[in-house]
Amino acid sequence: MQYFGGRTETVLYDNMKTVVTGTDEQGNPLWNERFARFAAHHGFSLRRCPPYRPRTKGKVENGVGYVRKNFWPRVRTFTGLTDLNVQARLWLDTVANVRLHGTTHEVPQQRLLQEGLKTFNLVPFDEAERHSRKVASDALISYEANRYSVPWRYVGQVVELQDERNGRIRIFAQGKLIAEHEKTAGHRGVIFDKKHTEGIRAAGGKPLQLPMPRLVQQASPDVVTRDLSVYEQLQDEAVVQ
Repeated sequence: MQYFGGRTETVLYDNMKTVVTGTDEQGNPLWNERFARFAAHHGFSLRRCPPYRPRTKGKVENGVGYVRKNFWPRVRTFTGLTDLNVQARLWLDTVANVRLHGTTHEVPQQRLLQEGLKTFNLVPFDEAERHSRKVASDALISYEANRYSVPWRYVGQVVELQDERNGRIRIFAQGKLIAEHEKTAGHRGVIFDKKHTEGIRAAGGKPLQLPMPRLVQQASPDVVTRDLSVYEQLQDEAVVQ
């Protein structure tokens, strides 16, 4: 969407598990829960190809074939994904998007201007999925009835937790990844990384324990010593009343 500068009202997908998890009794698609939230976040509707109907996605397959036959033969060497993406972008700008398209008989670059794409959500989906948490004095944050550790220097700060929905928890501070844990399925669990206490040293060089609640010592109240006759007098007064 960022490359095209917008989104369409509806996006057609194949029946891949990352998009469609199955069908209900009426044959309607059951969307992947996280992917459905991704679509809602950016404001487009989901549509799937009917199973065993290759014609529905034929144009998409043709595009893959065009890349394989036209782009890949031009690639002599590449040093990694970043380099390959740079070469692909150059190919798009100088070849693919400025040619006369065989089906539409229009130049893709000019056709795009007529599409009237809708604005998509400028907030990345991953960031929108993050949950703000304040780091407690024991360097732990709480999420779904469990607690996870972060480096001790973030105690008292607000961090963001991201549930990857794949069994992993990632924690960020000001956009920087500071901790990563396996997500526990239980309750009241504490997932702690010992490395998160490294750097805390006492004066003698021994590891310093994380902050614990302090017992505040208070002076004992003064006790006034009285003669027993005083209490006997009070008792007699209470009986008379």
